[in-house]
Amino acid sequence: MNNQKNLAIKKILAPIIVLAFIATIFTGCTGPSVTTIKANGSSTVFPVANKCAENFNKQEANVQVEVGAPPVGSGGGIKLLGEGSVQIADASRPIKQSERDQYPNVDFYETSIAADGVAIIVSPDIYDSGTGVTGLTTAQVRGIYNGTITDWGEVGGPSGTAININERETGSGTRDTFMDAIFDDEDAETQATQSWSSNSDVQNAVAGASNAIGYVGLGYVSNSAPDITLDGVAATEATIIAGTYPISRSLYMYTDGEPTGDIKLFIDYILSTEGQAIVAEEGFIPVQ
Repeated sequence: MNNQKNLAIKKILAPIIVLAFIATIFTGCTGPSVTTIKANGSSTVFPVANKCAENFNKQEANVQVEVGAPPVGSGGGIKLLGEGSVQIADASRPIKQSERDQYPNVDFYETSIAADGVAIIVSPDIYDSGTGVTGLTTAQVRGIYNGTITDWGEVGGPSGTAININERETGSGTRDTFMDAIFDDEDAETQATQSWSSNSDVQNAVAGASNAIGYVGLGYVSNSAPDITLDGVAATEATIIAGTYPISRSLYMYTDGEPTGDIKLFIDYILSTEGQAIVAEEGFIPVQ
């Protein structure tokens, strides 16, 4: 009788043991965990970082890059890296010594991923298909932004038309680059009509007005907001590489120390032929 009972128990337990064994096998075959790399910062760098991340994530099953949106600006990205909230800070200007001093425990390491210029853009009505204002001098741009030039007629445009002045918000790397080049002082005061958090906001504001001026990274120039020459030089790949265009710069990714491991894997992808092709597609200039 006992033997029959034991046999019955074994028949009941057998499938349970098999299922438990199978579950154990599958649990052990789930593979390694996925590493997440977070990046944020410059709105200028954003389209390059975001597109590269999309392609990189498709190729790398065990590493995923998250690019913060909306971007928080160069200063904001460096702050997040300093606080340890991201592993990569995108920046459209070099890091400031004050930022290094603020985070002494972070070894900010700079990698240049592209070259760029800050283009001066105007409304189509002001450009008027090349018959209106198609170029300004540095002195004229400075006069417009400091409020001493208030009418387009003073610089060759339609007389009696007030100038709608657009700029980037404080903390923007594009703003710092522009202010350093035009005013030789990133903290100079302007008489801007509006300030914006991104290049695309400036582009849209200038394109949507009839009397506006603004400045954007080279990748944001379009027919709807044409760029003009500055001191007689157009913002092109050739003039930016040669350094003859007055507002040329590099675009950066900052990390805590020289990138290694998965972070290096992503940055190496950006610097690869495929990554640099994306840089060019987004309207910027490859570094190699």
